[in-house]
Amino acid sequence: MRTRTFLHLLVLALAVGAGGARAQAGYPAGPVRIIVPQTAGGPSDVLGRLFAQKLTESLGKPVIVENKPGAGGNIGTEYVVHSKPDGLNLLVNISGILAINQALYKQLPFDASRDLDGVARVVSSQLVLVAHPSFAPNNIKELVAAAKAQPSGSISYGSAGTGSPQHVGGELLNAKAGIKLNHVPYKGAVPALQDLVGGQIPLAIVGLPAVLQNMKAGKLKAIAVFGATRSSIAPEVPTFVESGFPEIEMELAYGIFAAKGTPRPVVDRLNQDLGAILKMPDVREKLLTAGFEVGHSSAADLDAYLRSEIQKWRPIVRDSGATAD
Repeated sequence: MRTRTFLHLLVLALAVGAGGARAQAGYPAGPVRIIVPQTAGGPSDVLGRLFAQKLTESLGKPVIVENKPGAGGNIGTEYVVHSKPDGLNLLVNISGILAINQALYKQLPFDASRDLDGVARVVSSQLVLVAHPSFAPNNIKELVAAAKAQPSGSISYGSAGTGSPQHVGGELLNAKAGIKLNHVPYKGAVPALQDLVGGQIPLAIVGLPAVLQNMKAGKLKAIAVFGATRSSIAPEVPTFVESGFPEIEMELAYGIFAAKGTPRPVVDRLNQDLGAILKMPDVREKLLTAGFEVGHSSAADLDAYLRSEIQKWRPIVRDSGATAD
């Protein structure tokens, strides 16, 4: 009896293993789409197109990028959530955006940690508080002093929109520094930067890659970055942490996700290919030039990181009072 049971379990295990092997061997069955839930030209789009090119070579099937912007990235994310879990529709997104939206939107039609499988964390970048050169404060201590010396809300900062990581970063700064900067939401980072460079607003919180060239050209000056450590692409810019505000810390960690239930061999294949792509000298050079910091992770690590981000940002979004429909 025991022998029969053992043989039955052995046959079952071999069948499952063979099924997984067939899933990986037959993947992809057709073209793969990388869904970018933001507009063309942004950081996620840049990453998506770079990975699409390299994955086309490694997978042997076309990998195309499709932009599905709107609702703070929720439209594109929902598309992948509701797609067939076969690895043919992938999402490139910032884990922090997924986490913030989970708290920001009251009628969200999905739960990111429940309905998505992490494939790999690929790169990260930092948010930075930047100022117009005419703005008097040159560091965070001078900014806090200036904000406290003036009526509440006298100093404004621009962001990519209400509920964006940039907006939430500003609210984190307000809460931990005991000040009140006035939030000016824009429809994306580009118009916010245009007004900042033009002097219409004194401050903005944006992704470091987006302002690196303007900083080098002297058109903008950096106050501080939000990372736990200084950025390798702008090592001269201090962090909030080292400037005396240890609780002001966040990063933009980009990950590749698939619909929940995607076969593990498919996830493993994609993770392996993405890891190999991130080691390519030409890819690393392009990413570093664009202002990204490379950091490949396992699928399990990305899942755990997303869960931790949701726990981190839920109370911050709640305390900020920001909501979206």
